[in-house]
Amino acid sequence: MNHPLSAVLSAREVQEQWLRRSIALVPCGQAFAAIRMPTDLVHTAARTREPERVRIYLTHTLHGPVLTDRTSQYHYALVPPHTPQEDPSTRYLGTDSYLGLPRPDLTDPIGHHRCYWVIPPNGQRLCPPEAVTALLHQATAAR
Repeated sequence: MNHPLSAVLSAREVQEQWLRRSIALVPCGQAFAAIRMPTDLVHTAARTREPERVRIYLTHTLHGPVLTDRTSQYHYALVPPHTPQEDPSTRYLGTDSYLGLPRPDLTDPIGHHRCYWVIPPNGQRLCPPEAVTALLHQATAAR
């Protein structure tokens, strides 16, 4: 299994959680951390709310895995551990935080799943912190 959470949980534990709930609750701060961003902020930076155009924007901007939680209205960029928090509208999820990661095949906003990958994991590659900072500056400039 070549996935960011494979360094945190065994492949068997991950598969069991995904089979039961389609989401694996994993600790942040070891293999990855996350930056929680309000979905409105992401839409402002992307200058669209259309899911496919947001996906294209995030692919070209963040260069790493991003998931969204449709219920809470947050996007989560997976970043290296100990990434500094740059913006008061975001929240850093590191040590002592947990994040629910959807199955790798959940990449579509259509359906009953609460969370899905906007940008699925690609091996161990994470979003560079400077890319997240650039997105935040772009959102601020667009407001």
